[in-house]
Amino acid sequence: MKPKTLLVVTSLYPYGQGEAFVAAELEHLSRCFGDIQLVPIFYTPGTTPRQVAHRVNLAYADERWGVLRTLRIAGSLLAGLIKYRWAGDLRFILGQPHKLDNLKELVRALYRARLFERFLASQRATRFDVIYFYWMLPEILGALAFRKASGSAVSIVSRGHGGDLYEDRKPGGYAGLRRGIVAGLDAVYPISDHGTRYLNRRFPGLGAKFHTARLGVDDPGFLNVQPAGGPLSLVSCSFVVSGKRLHLIVDAIAWLLAADPALEVRWTHVGDGPLFDTVRAYAASRLGPRAEVVFKGYLTQPELMALYRDESFDAIVNVSDNEGIPVSLMEACSAGIPMIATDVGGTAEIVNAANGVLIHADADPATIAAAMLRFTDRPGMRACRQSARLHWEAHFNAAANYGRFGRTLAAGAGPEPKPAAGTAAQPVLHQGADPAAH
Repeated sequence: MKPKTLLVVTSLYPYGQGEAFVAAELEHLSRCFGDIQLVPIFYTPGTTPRQVAHRVNLAYADERWGVLRTLRIAGSLLAGLIKYRWAGDLRFILGQPHKLDNLKELVRALYRARLFERFLASQRATRFDVIYFYWMLPEILGALAFRKASGSAVSIVSRGHGGDLYEDRKPGGYAGLRRGIVAGLDAVYPISDHGTRYLNRRFPGLGAKFHTARLGVDDPGFLNVQPAGGPLSLVSCSFVVSGKRLHLIVDAIAWLLAADPALEVRWTHVGDGPLFDTVRAYAASRLGPRAEVVFKGYLTQPELMALYRDESFDAIVNVSDNEGIPVSLMEACSAGIPMIATDVGGTAEIVNAANGVLIHADADPATIAAAMLRFTDRPGMRACRQSARLHWEAHFNAAANYGRFGRTLAAGAGPEPKPAAGTAAQPVLHQGADPAAH
């Protein structure tokens, strides 16, 4: 049988620093497909991409962002208005608030869909068996239109994460042409059960298309060493943007220090972003000498795991106002680090009473501080560390999750096949071992 070909549509990957978790997935997908091609919808010309083993096709991004961008957008919008069904969307928009935001969203969806349809038509020399959208993008509608016009048998599927999946997270609470997109897709794979339930509520009658397909991270080959003494050691890992609410971590630490004059805290943050300097200055203004604050900035995934190998942490803290399921928590629990996180999106599917503390989505600093304080009882938290690792092994092991998902895509749309009994990976754990296998 001829090996199958896969087209993977990303946001930027392999460009930029985001979507780092795509690499682990591609490693497993490559075992199920003879050829994989990557199509980022955006990149910055002149920048160097991360090294990948697959062809990177920039034709769509160049069409969308090239020197003739305005003319192409105008032409594609006009064609989209003629070709695609959008009247129902317009009626919805006119009956809702935020009309301007939503009209802009509809316009963007129309021209992006048409541009992507044209891109696929230009690629006819390459036959794709599966087009896999890593995010729920307007371009999906263009892929569906191409399939219909060309008579192609290509399978078209999408993941669903957080901001791309939940329409209420859009500025106007509307995602362009979403009903037509969901109706046309062969399958949608939310990364959480929370996302699958959301789609079932939002699109009743289409539930056969929706199948949870979790992300995962590789086995680092070591366990983080619990601090033996000294300050309460906390870590966080995220972009420094408003939705991550890092100021709440600062306020919670300040509350802890005020409540216990003998307590010392060390907080390490991994990640950068537009509010990096603002949050760092806020921490300096709020926290005194009993708080050591380390801002690491951006780290690659191997650098992050080296940090977890070499430094001891009591817990990772995530106080985002929305999430899918944070990959940062998967990475932490793979190394046996307990978790403190807000109950948003699918976070409750990774954080529970056995492996950490799940707090209310709108928790105040005192509530977050109380969760942090529990980890000063280090003997009592040993079982929590073991549970974190076991939860990763059962639910977020990349080898298991991506292996099943790759076989699903290669076989055709539908639910992930379950592994045969007794085939689960049994990783060997070594405290402080070299993570060379990562």
